[in-house]
Amino acid sequence: MTFEKGFDELLNGILTDYRNQFPSADISQGSLIFIKAACMASALWGLYKYQDYIAQQIFPDTSDTENLEHHAWVRGLSRKTGETDTELLARLLEYIRRPPAGGNQYDYVKWAMDITGVKAAYCIPLGQGVGTVDVIIIADPELTGSEIPTQDLIDEVKAYIDDVRPVTAKYSRVLPPTFITQNVTVTGSGSEWDKVKTVSDITAYLNTFVPNQVLYRSQLINQAILNGADDATIVTPANNVVPATNEIIRPGVISAT
Repeated sequence: MTFEKGFDELLNGILTDYRNQFPSADISQGSLIFIKAACMASALWGLYKYQDYIAQQIFPDTSDTENLEHHAWVRGLSRKTGETDTELLARLLEYIRRPPAGGNQYDYVKWAMDITGVKAAYCIPLGQGVGTVDVIIIADPELTGSEIPTQDLIDEVKAYIDDVRPVTAKYSRVLPPTFITQNVTVTGSGSEWDKVKTVSDITAYLNTFVPNQVLYRSQLINQAILNGADDATIVTPANNVVPATNEIIRPGVISAT
C-alpha cells in the first residue's frame, strides 16, 4: 500500500489545473504561477510522504522499531534481550495468526518463547498421557553459548508455563533437546558443481531440523544438484535417518567430493 506521489507529478497536476482554469495564463518555468505551484507541490509532496509513513505503521510487518514494539505491547508481548525486529515480528505474527486458545499446543510454544534465552520451542501433546504436555526448548546460542538450555532456563520456562497454563491441565514438563549428530558425505560430478556451497547449504539445512524430523537422502542429493552437480550420490548416511522420539538431527562432519 502506498499513497506517495512524486514532486513532478504533483507540480504538473497543479499547472494543468491552472491551464484548464485560465487557458492564457503563463505557467512557464520562472513565472509567478509556476513558482506558486512549485511551493504548493513541495508542501503536498511532504504530506504524501508522511501519509505513506503513517500507512506503513498501521501494519506490524511494515512498521518501524518503535511502532512494532507498540503493536507487540498491545498484545502483551515484549522484546526479549538480544531479540531482533525480525524475531519480534515473527512472535507477534504467530500471536495474531494463532491467538490464545485456552491452552492448545500453540499456546505452550508461545509461553516458552516469552522467556529470554529461548530460541525455539516445540510442544508434544499428551507427552505422558491424557492431560499432559511436554515442551522441548532450544536455547539461543548467541545468548547462552549453546542450543542446550541450562537447568535454570528450563526451570524458568517451567515456572512460567505452570503459572499461565489452564489449571485443568494434569501435568507439563519442559525438556532439553536430545541432539544426534549426523555425518554426511556426498560424491558427485559436474564441472560447475560448487562443493563448498553444497557443504554450507547441507550444514544450514540440518541446523533447521526440529524434533522427530526425518533426514531424507533425496534432500541431500537435491542440495548438490541445486549447486551445480550433474549427478550426486550420498555415501553417508546409507539410509534415511529416522530420529527416536523427540530427538533432533544436527550436522556432524559434512563433506563433498
